[in-house]
Amino acid sequence: MDGVLGVEEVLYFVPDVQTAKHWYGDLLGVEPYFDQEGYCAFRLANITVGLHPSDEKNSSGIAGQVTYWRVSDIQKTIAHFELNGCRKFRGPTFGVDRVWVCQIMDPFGDVWGLLEK
Repeated sequence: MDGVLGVEEVLYFVPDVQTAKHWYGDLLGVEPYFDQEGYCAFRLANITVGLHPSDEKNSSGIAGQVTYWRVSDIQKTIAHFELNGCRKFRGPTFGVDRVWVCQIMDPFGDVWGLLEK
């Protein structure tokens, strides 16, 4: 599509930003570069991972769209997420396009997509 340059930010809706930022920081292994009461942001693989309070328009959890993060070793990455309180939601599966994919649910009900080519 003409004009689309790439993914800039993945936004996760959480019940409490200040509580969630500690878990996300531990999982990602980085401190937030922006941190206020109603929004917190981290950098991961040149993408912003933003935390926003869930509300009547955007709740925590699965809403039909999943962002897939490319990883070098899907099994190792799954294990890291599981050690941080996540659980497998779907997969891992080897798709017809010859790509490993897995969806991981975090403690806030949001889903992370993992992809290994």
